[in-house]
Amino acid sequence: MKNKAFRTLSVSAIIIAAVNFIASLLYIFKLPDEVPLHFNAEGICDGYGSKWFVLIFPLIILIVYPIGLFVTSKSKNLEKNMKPMTICMLFIEAYLIVMNWAILLLMNSGKQLGDKMGMNISFLIPVTISIMFIVMGNYMPTIRQNKNLGIKLPWTLKNERCWDVTHRYAGKVWVIVGIITLTVMTVLMFIKTDVSLICVSATFIPFSFAIIMPTVYAYKHRND
Repeated sequence: MKNKAFRTLSVSAIIIAAVNFIASLLYIFKLPDEVPLHFNAEGICDGYGSKWFVLIFPLIILIVYPIGLFVTSKSKNLEKNMKPMTICMLFIEAYLIVMNWAILLLMNSGKQLGDKMGMNISFLIPVTISIMFIVMGNYMPTIRQNKNLGIKLPWTLKNERCWDVTHRYAGKVWVIVGIITLTVMTVLMFIKTDVSLICVSATFIPFSFAIIMPTVYAYKHRND
């Protein structure tokens, strides 16, 4: 890795992943041998198993991140994309670690089969992804053509003009989708009812639009 900033980012990300793995391992040692492993859409525990199964998540973060960083180090326009890439990679890592600890805490909740979870992590996924869309949407227009970050379609990778206009458009779409979803989730948090299924819908529907709309836009501008 010739880029000093990317090398610093890589070392920092790997250290964070390693610390998270060690902390997770120490925490798992303190868990009961059998823990709740699965909650259905209504938040009711319907699966129990070995506590060591929970180690998979921090292990994946520790293994996948170095691989992803190595692949990214070969990226075109790496120096020009350092700022959005740094924000994106650290945000994703932070998101994965937050989810990791939400799961660990849930496994240590003492819930039995048929019990309902005390904390509803259904909100966590759409809320954090909404924030990511808002942040990344602002940086989307600044991303230069590459194969690792951004709207990577045959037309955008082949045509630099198509890449630029698509990312300007996608940036606006992502910010709007993020704000709308975050607003909806904030309102739902104050509703004293089971909204797990609504949270799932609020995750997939708007974010599907955030992918489909830039794709259609890129196709229309493929010959610009």
